[in-house]
Amino acid sequence: MYLIKIPLNIHAFLRCLNFPSLIGLCGFMALNFTANADDGTPTGLIQSLSGKDASSWAGPQPYGVNLGGWAATGINYNTANPTDRSNGPVSMTDRAGEFHLYQLNLFIEKAVVKDTSWDVGGRFDFMFGTDTRYTQATGHWDTGLISQRDLRFYDIALPQAYVEVFAPIGNGLSGKFGHFYGIIGYESVPSPLNFFSSHSYSFKSSPFTATGALFSYALDDQWSLNLGAVTGADNFARDLGAMSHTSGLTWTNAKTGTTVSFSVLQGDVYKNQSSDLVYYSAILQQNLGKWHYVLQHDRGTQQNAIAQGQNAEWYSVVQYLTYQVADTWGLGVRGEWFRDHNGFRYLAGSANYYAMTAGVNWKPNSWLMVRPELRYDWSEAQIAPFDGGQRTDQVLLGVDAVIQF
Repeated sequence: MYLIKIPLNIHAFLRCLNFPSLIGLCGFMALNFTANADDGTPTGLIQSLSGKDASSWAGPQPYGVNLGGWAATGINYNTANPTDRSNGPVSMTDRAGEFHLYQLNLFIEKAVVKDTSWDVGGRFDFMFGTDTRYTQATGHWDTGLISQRDLRFYDIALPQAYVEVFAPIGNGLSGKFGHFYGIIGYESVPSPLNFFSSHSYSFKSSPFTATGALFSYALDDQWSLNLGAVTGADNFARDLGAMSHTSGLTWTNAKTGTTVSFSVLQGDVYKNQSSDLVYYSAILQQNLGKWHYVLQHDRGTQQNAIAQGQNAEWYSVVQYLTYQVADTWGLGVRGEWFRDHNGFRYLAGSANYYAMTAGVNWKPNSWLMVRPELRYDWSEAQIAPFDGGQRTDQVLLGVDAVIQF
């Protein structure tokens, strides 16, 4: 396991525990983009340069409001030199030989205090960059905010805008209302929370955001539960009548360093046709000293997803193994098999996709993280998926840098 040692705001950590799929990430990469008021160590670029964090400069800190953000930027080289400069079907880091700003994310947040009294908070995120193409929600929320003709691959996304309420009921019940990141999967849209700069096929095929209500409750010191009603996968208000439920259950054993979680999203994609989508994610995480191992299995099905009313099915197995070499750097590998049974996810017909990634995380100071990686993808598909349909494999060499403000 590679642990990035940044002082962690306890309210942000407790908020992170609301999501079963993120529990391992909270412990695995204890990141928070606001300064810790109880520790004088600068955590962001602004505080390192000026001695004050963004909240102190702007003035909302006395009200419990935090301001923060990060920028992730990088480049990668495709040894096949595709003429269209596309690394597809790899997502997000999908442009070859071009330096891009992947994410410029700014947020304002009031984290709820989870103790013995009621509390109200919330969060709003603004994101600009090339990753926003994959992060927007359907239904006239954040699509079309700027002209694609002017900025090519750059756009704006508003991935989170919610109110959170904590009620001192039992062990403490919290609820989010609005637009927020979902609970499916291990990898995260916010780039700093991931060990690798690139993403798995499973991540691209999973739901990113949800709109509606999500309730979280700790049953005891090991078991936690999520239950919510949302408008579907990555949808804001396209078909308000097509509702979905999302739920998750997590078991954590601090003595053995084991976390097991299962989360699911189920409901119709469209209001006026049979289009039931079922997507689940099962994740095992195990700490072994300096090692951290993750095993993830996802499966998705959707009714009438293909022409002639055919159903679609896709599933995957992803494994991660990381090792903390020192406080400032770590090593990691990721291996994946992704089955696109009907060619619905990646448009290359019935296909198997395989990927092996090896990378390094280097953190020379509290506000900068650098992630070089080597990735090899290959496939068994009806249509060659790489280099514009010319190749069945590709090699990517990539590096990015994440700066927290």
